[in-house]
Amino acid sequence: MVTLTGVGGVGKTRLALRVATQLGRSYRDGAWLVELAEVHDDDLVVHTAAQALGIQDWSARGVAHVLADYVEDKEILLVLDNCEQVLDGCVKACTMLLDVAPELRILATSRQPLDVYGEHVVVVPTLPVTEAHQAGADAGNSVRLFAERAEAAGSRPTPDQDGAVARLCRELDGIPLAIELAAARTRFLSVDELLARIGDRFRLLAGNRSALPRHQTLQATMDWSYELCSAEERLLWARMSVFSGGMDLAAVEDVCSGPGLGPETVLELMASLVDKSILTRERTPTGTTRYRLLATVREYGRGLLADDERTRLRRLHRDHYLALAERGGREWFGPDQLRWRARIAAEHDNLRAALEFCTTEPGQVQEGLRLAGALWFYWTACGLIAEGRQWLDRLLALDAIPTAPRATALWVCSWLASHQGDLVRGRATAEGCSAVAEQLNDAGLAAFGLHLQGVDAMAEGHLEEASSLTARAWSYHRTHPRITSPMVMSLVQAGLVACLRGETDRASGYAQECLQITAEAGELWTRSWGLVVRGLASWMRGDADDAVTHLRESIGIKSRFNDLFGLGMAAEVLAWSHVSRGEHDRAARLFGVLDRLWQLVGVPLMGAQQLLDYRYRAQGRARAALGEGAFAELAAETANLPLLEGLATAVGGKPRPAPVRREPQRGPLTRREFQVAEAVSQGLSNKEIAARLVISQRTAEAHVEHILTKLDFGSRTQIAAWIAGQQEAAT
Repeated sequence: MVTLTGVGGVGKTRLALRVATQLGRSYRDGAWLVELAEVHDDDLVVHTAAQALGIQDWSARGVAHVLADYVEDKEILLVLDNCEQVLDGCVKACTMLLDVAPELRILATSRQPLDVYGEHVVVVPTLPVTEAHQAGADAGNSVRLFAERAEAAGSRPTPDQDGAVARLCRELDGIPLAIELAAARTRFLSVDELLARIGDRFRLLAGNRSALPRHQTLQATMDWSYELCSAEERLLWARMSVFSGGMDLAAVEDVCSGPGLGPETVLELMASLVDKSILTRERTPTGTTRYRLLATVREYGRGLLADDERTRLRRLHRDHYLALAERGGREWFGPDQLRWRARIAAEHDNLRAALEFCTTEPGQVQEGLRLAGALWFYWTACGLIAEGRQWLDRLLALDAIPTAPRATALWVCSWLASHQGDLVRGRATAEGCSAVAEQLNDAGLAAFGLHLQGVDAMAEGHLEEASSLTARAWSYHRTHPRITSPMVMSLVQAGLVACLRGETDRASGYAQECLQITAEAGELWTRSWGLVVRGLASWMRGDADDAVTHLRESIGIKSRFNDLFGLGMAAEVLAWSHVSRGEHDRAARLFGVLDRLWQLVGVPLMGAQQLLDYRYRAQGRARAALGEGAFAELAAETANLPLLEGLATAVGGKPRPAPVRREPQRGPLTRREFQVAEAVSQGLSNKEIAARLVISQRTAEAHVEHILTKLDFGSRTQIAAWIAGQQEAAT
């Protein structure tokens, strides 16, 4: 473990990302960034790390255990960025991960060391600056940074200004962020004017500038930048500091406008703050524009708010994201699900901040229950089961008043707990929902109580009870004037229970009703579950061809949502169907992906023993038909690919003819490099390659770097694909 420390704005994050970019591709399982700047709860560190690695924890073991199991055999470079505000959580996570994963390497950035055993601390220096008598000389990177940022602002310094630029960088102690903030001002002031103004500012702060500590330099630069803003710009800067992560224009207008700041002025003021490098603007993959305050800039803005003003703004912030979540819940059952998934995922940090406000600020628990309950689609359809459960459990423990928000939070919590295999909690919260619904005389909430009690009964193996409860729940739900996804999921659950009872015709009827309702609404996610039930029912009654058709459609939908749990369910039944059709090679490739997928989910097939028995029998038949060696080779073909790529290959792959081999072409590689590339394609780590070829690990790493450079590749996966192509060409 290496920790980069240094003052704020010195460039720890940029350095860590550069290191990860250059070294990450030599790690078999890649480099992964865990951004912690917006995390303020120590318990959320492991959740954030798991999400960065693509882990969707559906188990009740705890996300830390699932994360540990996942990384224990991986060769990964993990970058933990901005650890200082969750130091205890980072220490626990790093200690646990380093203990279980011998090939794991951690690169952390923090304003202070973590004091983890074996940690190497590297203090990141500021950029070099010249002494006063050398002011006309080339000051190196600090001057170059200023020139580049000034040019980006539209005003590159001339060569005769080099001396003034060097003196300015010295005044700023070579702190990159301070230099960038000053350079942004060249649109309005000359270098000499900047030097005079900032010099005056610093002399006011301290008589002897050279004795001023560097953290005061950054504070002074922030003060200076703040004073050069207009009154409205200052006000917006301070108010925007309540956001976590990014924000869009609508959110800023909603939360930050008010006394002294009209909503019609917000866009112009934001553009001005972008010009001053206070605010950054970025385009999302969906084409929308988002804005972000750098962590240091945001901290400064928060310090400008009085306590009562900060509380008022945080309440407005919560209200904005509560309205967004409730609207998402209402509109989820329709054609815009993928858009909603992207939109809510982009606001993850802000949703966390809103939920934290509700758990820590007196009198806000009911609003927190509304928010956590409204996010049911985010917790379930987007794979955040463990984190959703954590928020719901915390909020439910804080307020027991029988209200509609509490009843909703109870059935959502039951849904999450049941899918984690925590049947005791699932049953208790489902019954709690029913009890509150009875007190409120709310038939709609009562239906959810029945539905979730049916889910628990199914997981407990009480299939007759589960059949009755889920059927009654759907009967109540279907009379509701507006159908939603959770309502139709009771129909899906009823179909799944019917399958487990061997009532395949009844299950097909439930599935068909689900498909009809979702088709009329243009809905996809719930439809994909109806297709799973239809496929399972068809397979159970011996119609594997029909099963394959529906399961392939389901996988196509679920891949777009990155619904790993749903993909696992659909791919499992598809594998069983291929075994039934005698297509054992296709089944083997699917089982190869599934072994990796269930690692990311944490609990295969909801832990349902009947489904697990189906899996073991199908897998056993495929192994027996192919032979252990051939089965393992076919499974490895997809297991070593990126998850969705491996799944697509397994679903759409064709049986290969018997190979006739000749010597593959090595291309630009030497014989030894080709041997290393073949070892990489087999999934070996650098350490394992070194042992196989009797070379040092450093030599193996150098060979991998040379291969990547010669082939102009960016990852080990590309090497594996190239080797496969060379071998196929030789067949």
